[in-house]
Amino acid sequence: MRETREMIDALAREIGLDDEEIAARRSFLQFDERDAAVLREVHALLDQERDTFSDSFYAHLLAFPRLRELLADSETTSRLRRAQAGYFSSLTAGDYGPAYIHERLRVGATHQRIGLDPKWYIGAYRKYLSELSSLLWQKLDHDPARFIEAWDAVLKVVCFDMGLALDTYAHADQRNVRQNRDYLEQVIDGMPAGLVVVDADRKVRSMNRTMADLVGAPEEAAAAGHPLEQWLPAPELAARVDEALRTGAPQDNVLVTLDGRADGVRYVEFNIRRTQQAGGHMLLLIGQDVTFRRKARLRLQESEEFFRLTFSQAAVGIVLLGPDGRLLRVNRKMAQILGYSEVELLQRFFQQLTHEADLPDELALVKRLRAGEIGDYQRERRLLRRDGTPIWVNISVSMMRDANGNQRFISVVEDISRRKSAEEALLRMANHDALTGLPNRVLLQDRLAQAIVHAHRAGTQVAVMFIDLDRFKHVNDSLGHDAGDKMIVEIARRLASSLRESDTVARQGGDEFVVVLPELGGENDAGKVAQKLLDNLFQPLMLCGQEVFPTGSIGIAMYPRDGLDAATLLKCADSAMYQSKGTGGNHYSFYMADMGAQSVEHLRMEGALQRALQRQEFLLHYQPVVDIASGNVSGVEALLRWKPHGRPMVAPSDFIPLAEETGLIVPIGEWVLETAMAQQVAWLRRGLPPVRVSVNLSARQFLGQDVAQRVAELLNKTGCDPRWLTLEITESVLMQNPAAATETMARLANMGVQLAIDDFGTGYSSLASLKRFPIHSLKIDRSFVSDLTQDADDAAIVNAVIALAHSMKLNVIAEGVETSEQLAFLHEHGCDQMQGYCFSRPVEPQGIEVLLKAAEAA
Repeated sequence: MRETREMIDALAREIGLDDEEIAARRSFLQFDERDAAVLREVHALLDQERDTFSDSFYAHLLAFPRLRELLADSETTSRLRRAQAGYFSSLTAGDYGPAYIHERLRVGATHQRIGLDPKWYIGAYRKYLSELSSLLWQKLDHDPARFIEAWDAVLKVVCFDMGLALDTYAHADQRNVRQNRDYLEQVIDGMPAGLVVVDADRKVRSMNRTMADLVGAPEEAAAAGHPLEQWLPAPELAARVDEALRTGAPQDNVLVTLDGRADGVRYVEFNIRRTQQAGGHMLLLIGQDVTFRRKARLRLQESEEFFRLTFSQAAVGIVLLGPDGRLLRVNRKMAQILGYSEVELLQRFFQQLTHEADLPDELALVKRLRAGEIGDYQRERRLLRRDGTPIWVNISVSMMRDANGNQRFISVVEDISRRKSAEEALLRMANHDALTGLPNRVLLQDRLAQAIVHAHRAGTQVAVMFIDLDRFKHVNDSLGHDAGDKMIVEIARRLASSLRESDTVARQGGDEFVVVLPELGGENDAGKVAQKLLDNLFQPLMLCGQEVFPTGSIGIAMYPRDGLDAATLLKCADSAMYQSKGTGGNHYSFYMADMGAQSVEHLRMEGALQRALQRQEFLLHYQPVVDIASGNVSGVEALLRWKPHGRPMVAPSDFIPLAEETGLIVPIGEWVLETAMAQQVAWLRRGLPPVRVSVNLSARQFLGQDVAQRVAELLNKTGCDPRWLTLEITESVLMQNPAAATETMARLANMGVQLAIDDFGTGYSSLASLKRFPIHSLKIDRSFVSDLTQDADDAAIVNAVIALAHSMKLNVIAEGVETSEQLAFLHEHGCDQMQGYCFSRPVEPQGIEVLLKAAEAA
């Protein structure tokens, strides 16, 4: 109710119905207090019939279809009928003050709001007056004087009332006009396009806010009356304005350049239309700021030109593919890589160009890319050249969408065939025997490890056979090395042809071979294969005109019975082979050992190891590292030794694997690191020349803790200069997690610590992975050095490693150098440093002091 009263009060103010206005209206109608008194006198007579009036009034209204639509709701009609009865009563009540006026305005506003047209309103008053006149005549006993006086008062109040009601209609119309005008002004001012109205004299009649901002007018109204050229001094626009005024033809896409603005040049595109007004022709100019679009188009053109040049001149192949794999666009380099012309390639699908072995993985990745599971991918793939030959490439694929939303794929293709060939050649050289082409010891270890893992999962057995040819030395000595090599090659062929595709035969070195038989059911299967091998070996072979019947001795170890790792199985098979040789050869034997005794010894040594640190039973020996060119000691390698109280020294090969297995290698390794650092500082304090100390980091130590943080703490604790510390890590450790290894090594290198890869050649690293590690040295494993003067395969590997390391600016250290012949070979082929019995066995710290003092005195 309060809101309604406030609304009507506001309506009265907007109409201007103050006391003065109301008095003026009543005065004009000569409607005074005497009239009000007359109406009060007849009110009681007329009020008796107000319900009758109301019923008759609504019966009259409902006779018209339009009003029946407005009054279709019976509940609303009843409510209005009661209100109308009250209205008839108040019309003659004689009280025409503010409350009466407020009510009259409310009723008028209600009728206007529900859509009651003024004509119906006036008709209703006519109906009311018609019926009231008859009733009034009757009620006044047909007294003419009284009737005329009362009727005159009724006419005055009705006219006064009608004026109030019609005020609400006029006010609503004016308000609608204002609202529409305000709405249109807001819409026009809010348009993103500028709008100018120009008369036939080319003078501005109006412009919206957007256009005023574009042309620099202080406000829209200020532009009116000025020539169009004042705000838009553009000849190209003036000519098109004249054309539109003269012909009435629409003028579209008229580009105008606006200079001299603080924010730079703006480009506005106009569309011009002529309209007819009462005062003559008018022009409507609609201007759209196209600066961003125009500059974007220029940038797009620059980008397209840049892309075109990049695409055509790129040093890598670039391909645009459709969702079905069809090549939609290729550059010149891509055609060169595959040996096609560009036109020919556009008739191909990528499925036709991908090697069948790589296609399933490629299709799976494309499927994930299309599903949005991945944003892009990169893989090394084999593609097929025009002549059908495969070529290795590095391919990077991303998805995009064209202007129509269709999926497209961008592939960047780099030819890596030379790098792959070099890697494969080096990998084959490192993993295969040069004479026979069989896997060597490195690859054997990998194959055996894989077989063990598979057998563990599948619950099967693995047989490891150690084969040694009988009397091979006699053949070599009597017929010569060439004949011996020929025999080795033929034996390798016979062994390989006797085995399944899943089996492995490797040359261990000299006249020794190892066979790995995975997925066996038991000993019987292994025994049958061993006998088959002996039978195939014992076939005649012509060597230098002599018929030779080769035989061999075979030792067999079974997984998991005889061992759970490759080293143990090979050791057991080797032992069994000697048992076969002891029987006279051409025989096979299974490894037979007391497993209970071995288990007890294993547990005893584990307990002793756990106590060794507390009892200070560990000590370090140091083996000199010698510069081959000068013969000077350039460093030492710290080597762990274990001397239990009251017992002889334990060989490292007996306790270090156990320490690795149990995790004790971590605290032991930390003790080694701290002790070696402290020893280096002690030598310096005794006045000896600085010497580099190398320390091996175990797999658990390197991968299982923040080794970089711990090294930094120990350097600080011992005062060791990081420049004189080298940490050695094996290839296999690095390749377990290359990314983490790279980060850890980078942190160590940043401290100034040097890094070396130990036992290089026995792991699985590639050139691509090797070069990303921040290393300083490669250490050639002793297994390659020991036979390099007798084994061409080992000699080739050592030579290749030296060349590889020097090409990468790395230092090369050979381990296990025992003979002057080995040293001569290494010197001849440019190896930088060596260590081994050829110079010195590992010695206690005092022994190193003697060497350093002797070198300093010399």
